[in-house]
Amino acid sequence: MDNRIPSDSVFDMLLKHPLVKKLTDRLLKILPYRPVQVAREEWDLQYSLRKWDYLRQVGELAHYSVTAGYCHYFKPGGRLLDIGCGEGILQERLCYSGYSRYAGIDISEEAICMASGRQDEKTFFIRADVAEYKPDSLSDIIVFNECLYYFQDPLSVMKRYESFLTEDGLFIVSMFAAEKTGCIWKILEHSYIVQDEVFVKNRSGVSWNIKVLANPKNNRYKT
Repeated sequence: MDNRIPSDSVFDMLLKHPLVKKLTDRLLKILPYRPVQVAREEWDLQYSLRKWDYLRQVGELAHYSVTAGYCHYFKPGGRLLDIGCGEGILQERLCYSGYSRYAGIDISEEAICMASGRQDEKTFFIRADVAEYKPDSLSDIIVFNECLYYFQDPLSVMKRYESFLTEDGLFIVSMFAAEKTGCIWKILEHSYIVQDEVFVKNRSGVSWNIKVLANPKNNRYKT
């Protein structure tokens, strides 16, 4: 059953009204954000039980492919940092010759163990807490693939990682379409300029927004 509100509904038109939009933007700065909370032990259990194997199915292919395509298009041969990489499915979708360095980090030791068999001289998987991790080099692209809604303060997490981007570096963010993620996009778009974006939807009706965001430290994109 599709519970989404039709785009031509009265409610949807009301949301687009300038005064309502302005009020909504203000409320997003005031109201507390409630993340999806999962303990590290629970992540390990889920991966050990193969709960996330469905991410390799065709229904998930589109958003992974767009994310990988953005990486190769904007920074061919670039240095990539994949936040919340899980068992490294994005790395599997990347062309191996299309990056000079890939580092994936995740809080789950089980997930990192599953990915570690693909490590080599330019591909690394690291068990680390996103809030504490300090890369040993800058990245051309930092990917937040389906993970921002697990953080208490998504914007603060991204602001922290600005220091680990090259000046002309980019964030690539992918999130499934929902009310919660819509709120996060509103927050992010107050701080970042969107370079490009894509909306994809699979046959089951699940949809995602994937956006490329410029590093605010790049004077070219300052307004």
